[in-house]
Amino acid sequence: MNLVFFSQDGSDGGNIIRIPLVREHLTAACSVLTFDKHTAFMRIFRYNLLLFGRLVRDHLKYFIFTILCLCLGLAPAHGSIRSEYEVKAAFLYNFTRFVSWPQVVDNTAPLIVCVVGDDPFGELLDPLRGRKSQGRELQLRYPDSTFELTGCDVLYISQSQSRNLPELINLARQEGMLTVSDLPDFIRKGGMLGYVKKGNVIRFEINLKAATEAGLTINSRLLELAVRVLR
Repeated sequence: MNLVFFSQDGSDGGNIIRIPLVREHLTAACSVLTFDKHTAFMRIFRYNLLLFGRLVRDHLKYFIFTILCLCLGLAPAHGSIRSEYEVKAAFLYNFTRFVSWPQVVDNTAPLIVCVVGDDPFGELLDPLRGRKSQGRELQLRYPDSTFELTGCDVLYISQSQSRNLPELINLARQEGMLTVSDLPDFIRKGGMLGYVKKGNVIRFEINLKAATEAGLTINSRLLELAVRVLR
């Protein structure tokens, strides 16, 4: 009888190694195999426990961030359940608190949030007017054309602007604007912060490479909360 196995360190080039196994060695071999099974089980158990801990940690971080968004963001909702765009509006405000515009010389200058295309928020963004983020007063604009986008710090691109997306993304990169949208595959198409829906929960993705190319800095705490980061 032969004991057949592959070398673990690969030193033999992956060739099969055959070792003669005599009867008196069977008892010792079985005991070793039993020990190895127990060790493997314990390692798998510890690994799964570690994965579970990370899963709980990630969900807890997102839960805390969501609560902060809703508490610090906007006026209370009239119903018990906030609408999708109430959550997105709260996120939009908090995004401005975790992104830096290094090219801005005057840190007291207004921080201008522009919504281009059909406005999905309605009155939900109105509470942002006059609020401060990083010491800068928030202002809202609703440009009708690309010529009116000059001076925007945050550019929310609505779904009605899907055909103009490449032009808007290119302009935002040149002007150092933070782009935000809920268009499908937004960050893959060059956008910076994209809303995504996981079940009934609103989450977000980040294209760090696009933000960096535009001269923006995204806080590491925001990166940790994203469901996906393109670097």
